[in-house]
Amino acid sequence: MSQSRRSVLQGALGAGAAGLLVGGAAPLPAARPRAAKGVELGMRWLGVAGWELTFAGRSVLFDPYLSRMPYAGEDGALDPALPLRPDPEAVEHVAEKVLTGVPELILVSHGHFDHLADVPHLLSRPGWSGRRVRTLCDGTSRHLLGAMGVPAARMADVVAVTGGDHLQFDGYSVEVFRSLHSRQQDYTSFAPGTRDAVPERPRTLGDLVEGRTLAFQLSVEGGPSVLLTGTSNVAERELAGARPDVAVVGMSGHEAVHGYPDRLLAALGSPSLLLPCHHDDMVTPLGASGISGTVSSGAVTALKQAAERQARGGGTRVLAPRHLELLDVTAPGSA
Repeated sequence: MSQSRRSVLQGALGAGAAGLLVGGAAPLPAARPRAAKGVELGMRWLGVAGWELTFAGRSVLFDPYLSRMPYAGEDGALDPALPLRPDPEAVEHVAEKVLTGVPELILVSHGHFDHLADVPHLLSRPGWSGRRVRTLCDGTSRHLLGAMGVPAARMADVVAVTGGDHLQFDGYSVEVFRSLHSRQQDYTSFAPGTRDAVPERPRTLGDLVEGRTLAFQLSVEGGPSVLLTGTSNVAERELAGARPDVAVVGMSGHEAVHGYPDRLLAALGSPSLLLPCHHDDMVTPLGASGISGTVSSGAVTALKQAAERQARGGGTRVLAPRHLELLDVTAPGSA
């Protein structure tokens, strides 16, 4: 780039999120007015790996999973045989009462239930009819969306992408990176597999197979760039040269993955702001009074410690987001 990395963290969530600054400094300040030439970016954690990004009155969604359906068997372990049980009321509440507006783009990292299961409902909402909503995902997720009844008109705007794609939109671009799914303690992955054609309608959690896992970097013209990851693994050589201002870092179990998240941060050159995700219990309903207590403080601490180990000259911040609250990130127009 012709200019050095933007100092994006002018301000943070004014609604009381717990900010952690590398080196043990005070929490982040409240949001300040953006620079005259900058573009303000809002980021809202939707729980699990999901986010809404807003800028210039527009909305982009990443892995919007809102149903938070039961996933554990009697032994407490993830059970792929459990039925898919979406919660339409929960999805509608967030879509109608929380989101900034109709998204123009939905980004899907892979096909698992806790990333893809609610996308069909969102794409089928009558309240969004008449507005174009594109979806970027891999080919397997595209076939699964077709199997789950996404209307043909919406399917025409579901675009299959692979690592290496870099797509230009009005006022921003989206770069696609090949990524990897996290590994369970026995080194296996949940519900692996691909789909080369539209399958029968998925009925169980395990019917929503991974496909090819992707990461996305959204770069706003005149504003910040944000790397969005939905898993706790990294193919660091795929990220060579990526220098996002903000990185969303999956922090679910990664004990079997060597050097994570240090390898991720080293590959990215220590972004200005790190936001952990995929570190809540995945089932407590959004809006429940106790949902903040389901967030893993250990995951936040682990990310902070990795940031401290990888920091180059300081300034990397780790912010623990709160469910559904808006984080305002300001990007100056120049270095």
